[in-house]
Amino acid sequence: MKSTSLARSVIALAALGSLAACQRAAPAAPALLHLGPAAWTSERWQERCRGVRTSYNPDRDLSDVTLTLVPGDQRWLDFVYWAINNKVAEHQVEAYGGTDWNGPKGGVIFHWAPGSHWERDTLASFGFAIGHVTGEHRWQDTMFPDFFEKYGGVYGVNIKDRLAEIDPRSPNPWVEFLEYSGGAKSPLYRYLFHRDAVVDPAARKLYLIAGDGVAFTYSFERYYHEVREVLTDCRAVDFFEMYDRLGPGFAARANWARQSSPERAAGAVGYVEAKGPQPGVAEAHRYNPSPAAVEVPAALPEADAMRRGQKTYLAQCAVCHGVRGDGVGFLAGGFDVQPRDFRAGTYKFRSTETGELPIMADVERTIRVGVPGTTMPAWGQFLPDQDIHDVARYLVVFSNRFVEAWKAGGKPAVLAASAKPEKLATLATRGAELYRTAGCANCHGAGGLGDGPSARTLKDEWGQPIRATNLSYKWSFKGGHEPEDIYRALLGGLNGTPMPSYAGALNEEDLWAIVSHVLSLSPAERPVLHLAEFAAKRAERIGPDGHIVPQPTVTGRRP
Repeated sequence: MKSTSLARSVIALAALGSLAACQRAAPAAPALLHLGPAAWTSERWQERCRGVRTSYNPDRDLSDVTLTLVPGDQRWLDFVYWAINNKVAEHQVEAYGGTDWNGPKGGVIFHWAPGSHWERDTLASFGFAIGHVTGEHRWQDTMFPDFFEKYGGVYGVNIKDRLAEIDPRSPNPWVEFLEYSGGAKSPLYRYLFHRDAVVDPAARKLYLIAGDGVAFTYSFERYYHEVREVLTDCRAVDFFEMYDRLGPGFAARANWARQSSPERAAGAVGYVEAKGPQPGVAEAHRYNPSPAAVEVPAALPEADAMRRGQKTYLAQCAVCHGVRGDGVGFLAGGFDVQPRDFRAGTYKFRSTETGELPIMADVERTIRVGVPGTTMPAWGQFLPDQDIHDVARYLVVFSNRFVEAWKAGGKPAVLAASAKPEKLATLATRGAELYRTAGCANCHGAGGLGDGPSARTLKDEWGQPIRATNLSYKWSFKGGHEPEDIYRALLGGLNGTPMPSYAGALNEEDLWAIVSHVLSLSPAERPVLHLAEFAAKRAERIGPDGHIVPQPTVTGRRP
């Protein structure tokens, strides 16, 4: 595998668009070596659908372009069970495109419904792929200790953060990892296969299993975006015919033919009961999977850059942050940390005073380096600086507050940060006392473990529960763990969160003292677990939050 040429090709992935757009951008060849003999081409499907009429398409042929059956339709519940029983959404996240076989070129490959007429490969944007495996599957480096051993072992961080640490300016670590986990010779190829397991119709959710102890949920709306990668209206022709032939409930309701399946079994697998949505009954709201994008006002400064940024945003960012910048992209519901809602113009990580908008350099930095412990990628691995510049400016259009400030050309007040003291470590003792008297322990806890008396009640500006940062593991600090990063967070606060600004409340020396204390709460060396002792030691070395904890001393106490 020629990683240099692959890396250049991956950077071009931004232009490919969302998962669905990538699918349309790469039509299948008549005979792909990677697909089994049962797979049908588009021509074969269109031949199957020609002239077929059902209650869903009484006056036209079913299209092979996209799936228009959505949550809220009277047929949706039966469709979900029909799709699960046919295993159409089973998939494997595979290698970088076209490395070992005659398949799609240029992106992360998703291989769907193997062994069936529906079998196909699609190309995913890196935005989707990272959101899926990091935010939904919750892949950690500790799940793949054999891969990461050559990079120094595992730390207990998510896969996105670990691969960014290896090389923050190149996609090569992702290319290599995807070859390891999903390549033609990978022992994980089938094991990490994603399978739908149980439906909870009352909650409008599905529960899924995906190898290595992974389980997660999809809303019905999220499941729509999954199955439309495999199915079009035409490729669901069997369902539409069965629905008309057998009637509502044929797939979703247990024992409708009085076949006397055990009630316990029927309940365990999630067949429809009396409560919740019912087969054959449309819901009040019909899901719209394709909302209109927010356009760039013509009069805005740097409008051309914003329009370029819109293309990249829709291709890579909208799956998480939403097409309209509201933080509710179709992946977002499965994340532990919700994506940023840009509409209020509230940004946590800034070099500006509390409550102020960020400067563009702040936004570009967050895009470039990502946010540790979340699904936000380090886009410096995939996007050139010009694309990052353009996306940062497109984010302005989501917020009326930001738009008005942008038009006016106003500059937000920047923090007056002092230089780091030369002997910072000597301030730790004083910092410990200030940490207590300033009230830091109320949220972060006396030992910095994020377990203070107020921790469980914390909410962000949007009313979402928010965790107090565990200060005993500096490598997970979302705004960075260098002394200057911590000082900036203390001085300016984190907008939209309970973390206040201490500007005016504490002087510069006091702030640096707290920085020193906070840094002293983490181990001097980053705890690591190596492959040779992984099986024997993982139970004691993987801590409650997933991070590798220090090796116990002879007395059983951790250093």
